[in-house]
Amino acid sequence: MAAVLEEYQRPVAGGEIDTIRALLHDLRQPLAAILLLAGTDAGDVSRKLEVITGQARWLADLVETVLSEASGDDVGSTDIAPLVEGVVARASTTAECAVTLEGPDALEVWARPVALSRAVACVLDNAIRAAGAHGRVSVRMYTDIDGTHVSVTDDGPGLGKVAGRTSLGLTTTRAMVAACQGSFQLHSGERGGAVADICLTGARLRSVAS
Repeated sequence: MAAVLEEYQRPVAGGEIDTIRALLHDLRQPLAAILLLAGTDAGDVSRKLEVITGQARWLADLVETVLSEASGDDVGSTDIAPLVEGVVARASTTAECAVTLEGPDALEVWARPVALSRAVACVLDNAIRAAGAHGRVSVRMYTDIDGTHVSVTDDGPGLGKVAGRTSLGLTTTRAMVAACQGSFQLHSGERGGAVADICLTGARLRSVAS
């Protein structure tokens, strides 16, 4: 087993993302949420089962996509509103800080659904860790002249001041956003903390351009 893990953890030539390690990285948070929900007696049982089912369904989609080398996760018109809402709901299950979501009920972009959800989950996980138990994280969806954005802002100590658990979060994010033909930026917030911004091409703009 140790030899297998060592093989998985070897650097990938050319700086490409290590698929196995990236998958394990993305599995961690949903599995933690499932274990937390399954291990508590308090709360609405039907609601807990609904959340656990949602987490398990997303995990199944993720694993299937990776095993099929993303053949089922094609770039296309995607409504990111429910996608981002689902990511926020999964993360909020185990988050100790306040997480808010702002944006329209529907927002069509050009993206790969599973890849985009992985990217948003990674930046949200980083923001939640940076904010800490008493902090705040804001997720905002909006459109401007540059495209459609998913912006994640935290009120943590700022860039470079939060120890990372692995080296895969930002690497995975950049790879997944690139797979959606989008762009990713990380910068300091105006009042401290950090802002992670994923920018994607609107579905209508893509149709006009093509």
